[in-house]
Amino acid sequence: MDQPTAAQMERSAHPSRTILIVDDEKEIAELLVNIVEKSGHKAISCTNGETALEIVKKGGVDLLITDLKMPGMSGIELIGQTRRINNEVEIIVITGYGTMEIFLEAIRSGVSDFILKPIDMEQFIHSINRVMEKKNLTESLIARTQQLLQAEKMATVGVLSTGIAHEINNPTTFIRTNLQLMSEYIKRMESKLDNLADPKTAESVKNILLKEFPDMIRDALKGTERIQKIVSGIKHYAHMGSDSFDEDVDIREVITQTINLVRAKLRKDIVITENYLNIKEIKGHFSKLEQVFVNLLINAADAINDKMVKLKTGGDRDYRGLIDVSATVIDGDEYEGGQSPDYLILTFFDNGGGIPDNKITKVFDPFFTTKPVGVGTGLGLYICYEIIKQHGGEITVQSDPEEGTAFIIRLPVVGAVKPGQEQPQEPRQ
Repeated sequence: MDQPTAAQMERSAHPSRTILIVDDEKEIAELLVNIVEKSGHKAISCTNGETALEIVKKGGVDLLITDLKMPGMSGIELIGQTRRINNEVEIIVITGYGTMEIFLEAIRSGVSDFILKPIDMEQFIHSINRVMEKKNLTESLIARTQQLLQAEKMATVGVLSTGIAHEINNPTTFIRTNLQLMSEYIKRMESKLDNLADPKTAESVKNILLKEFPDMIRDALKGTERIQKIVSGIKHYAHMGSDSFDEDVDIREVITQTINLVRAKLRKDIVITENYLNIKEIKGHFSKLEQVFVNLLINAADAINDKMVKLKTGGDRDYRGLIDVSATVIDGDEYEGGQSPDYLILTFFDNGGGIPDNKITKVFDPFFTTKPVGVGTGLGLYICYEIIKQHGGEITVQSDPEEGTAFIIRLPVVGAVKPGQEQPQEPRQ
């Protein structure tokens, strides 16, 4: 029996993918389809960019292999349109000619590889397998990152659990007390029901049924609404969410929901203030931004609690904790030839103990923590950094051991720039 070739062994290591081949020469397109299918992948072909674009729109294409020079829509135009429709499609270019300008434009559009005509078939299959391996690794990394985000979320829910249980227990106790009182009232009324002819008895029963009971029921319903909001907030926070960063996000709603979720952890002597100026919706991911804000607020509360314990131990009982959350949109400036982008600036300030100078440069490093062993994972701020970077933004920190700490987040209002899109330019000074 013949031994498998190196190329065959390489092909067998990759899962089947759908590849779209575009070449205006039908014979070449069909030949490449035949070669690709023998390599273990599913392949389809067409002879023009317009048809290829319709196929891409329907979904299911993992890799687009296109010629550059075609009548009608060129390969460069097809690449640009594909990137706008589906940014996850890998792209390989086949060309028998090309200027440096065209090559650079294709690279900026996110092309993974170039294959020159005449085509070397071994090189062709190797290029496909290499691009698909890259896609496999990228998808695996995304999946593992999502698992890490979710694990950190659940760890945060664990941190909040004591406070959440207390928040739920309060209205639950109130509801239980009201129900017990209603039960007692009913027992007391049983003996009066046979004597409703007496005006005083009738008035007493009427007062219980039309005033006391409705008040108790109304207060109990308020308690159930409070419980519902807490549970809803936990479910929303723990939910995996979609992978889209194109949601219309009202940043005030994210902050409000975050504060409701974290409030249970805050001491009564910690005040949260909110300040908004020139706010507008941004493009982003609601759930992931919420995760960032939850981490920042928990860290702020921990810093305040640590400082409060130290000060009280030293006899200072006048200190009060403060967390200030502010948000403002800085409009871009118009200049000759364009406009600089609008940015949302968020600041999370706390008057806690601050971060030492020798540690502040490490706060966004994975597994770095200033908390005692067993408290926290050391991933919270690293995840914050990664999520903000995914939004096309940046997060920085300023801290003073005496005054406190401020985390500053800068997010583009239009969302992260995708490959193939032009980055709005800042005006030159």
